[in-house]
Amino acid sequence: FLVGAFILLYYSQGDLDFTRLSDLVAPGGALSNPANAGTITLICLLFFAGACGKSAQLPLHIWLPDAMAGPTPVSALIHAATMVTAGDYLMARMNFLFAASPTCMSIIAIVGGSTALFAASIALVQNDIKKVLAYSTVSQLGFMVLAIGVGGFVAAVFHLMTHAFFKACLFLGSGSVIHALHHEQDIRKMGGLRKQLPVTAGTFFVSCLAIAGIFPFAGFFSKDEILFVAFTSQHAGNAPMLIAFVLGVLAAFCTAFYMFRLYYLTFEGEFRGDHHALEHAHEERVMNGPLLVLAFLAVFGGWLGAPAVFHVPHLLHEWLHPVFAGGMAHFTYSHDHSLEWILMGTSLAVAVTGWMIARRVYKRPASELPVAPVEAGWHRLLTNKWYVDEFYEAVVIRPLHASAGWLYRKVDVALIDGVLVLGPARLIRRASELIRKVQNGDVQTYVAAVLVGCAILLVFVN
Repeated sequence: FLVGAFILLYYSQGDLDFTRLSDLVAPGGALSNPANAGTITLICLLFFAGACGKSAQLPLHIWLPDAMAGPTPVSALIHAATMVTAGDYLMARMNFLFAASPTCMSIIAIVGGSTALFAASIALVQNDIKKVLAYSTVSQLGFMVLAIGVGGFVAAVFHLMTHAFFKACLFLGSGSVIHALHHEQDIRKMGGLRKQLPVTAGTFFVSCLAIAGIFPFAGFFSKDEILFVAFTSQHAGNAPMLIAFVLGVLAAFCTAFYMFRLYYLTFEGEFRGDHHALEHAHEERVMNGPLLVLAFLAVFGGWLGAPAVFHVPHLLHEWLHPVFAGGMAHFTYSHDHSLEWILMGTSLAVAVTGWMIARRVYKRPASELPVAPVEAGWHRLLTNKWYVDEFYEAVVIRPLHASAGWLYRKVDVALIDGVLVLGPARLIRRASELIRKVQNGDVQTYVAAVLVGCAILLVFVN
């Protein structure tokens, strides 16, 4: 990110103001010449690399699931509204620059779609209630990045907003469950909590409907817009990136399945944990207020960006159009209402299918719940998160530790300490040992030495 900013500073003559930066790629700007296309792509890729780290995109996603280990309200803020969305915000705000690089936009779309499906596949088998939501966050961030890559800048920010509503509600709901069960987080030891935690269960269910993309909840509108733009938008005459659309549809199906798997294993069926904890399980009123507010937004927040086929204003598009006009000018968008109805129906059908499958599999008595096929190769692959951590351990961490150990022994201890620091000290100490034998404090020895010296001088003089 910093390297990209430094290159941009060079061409902007020290100015990083968003409004004036847009003049760089405008006609007559310092980067408007087609010969500078490579420079624009380089800057965008550097910014995108920074955004991948910040917004947890492949392959820099591994930090985010561990970021949910702290207090749940902090997790709700980090995963929903504040930190992780900064990378997506940066790219959306720099839309005029990114849209000028078709190569970078294609990479962004593929990385975003791959991340959405990759993280969703891992969430399918997670048993920690907060870890399911953590991988869900990675997946939803992938949807936002996918939207940016296909020129759906408004759709990306729209999903950023709706995601903040339902994901914060989900995280706070998980915190309510964990608090009620005395810090239990394994959904295999939950179940039937809807009676003890009615507000938590209701708001959690509403948020599951929203994140799955069920009409008329907020996630339906933002996710549908992302998929519609991915299917229809064209960058500078190029064909739409249908691969990004396919990745998004598959990720949407997985999202509906794992979220309702989480809901049914937590709130429906029979309790499968410590019944002593169940007897004392209860909701805290102080927690219910934020849950109800966020659930309300998860229900109605999507109407800020209703599709054109509903013949109501897309308020978010109208508000953000001045910001995104420069980037959107590079794209052409479909206005075919019949196609929009078809894609909307497809998106809804995919979400409902995932929901119904999860309901059929997991809404049943504890004795009839399916046993995880832990010996199956696909299950081991997903449980071990596609072995990405192991890959980093083998390729990055172990070589880093080995090289660090060698540098410590050979450079730090042997060269710096042994030669550069201790070497002069040892030399001076040994020289002083020799001189000390002469400077022994015996006056007779000193007189004898003076006489011998005088005699030698007389010999040389004569």
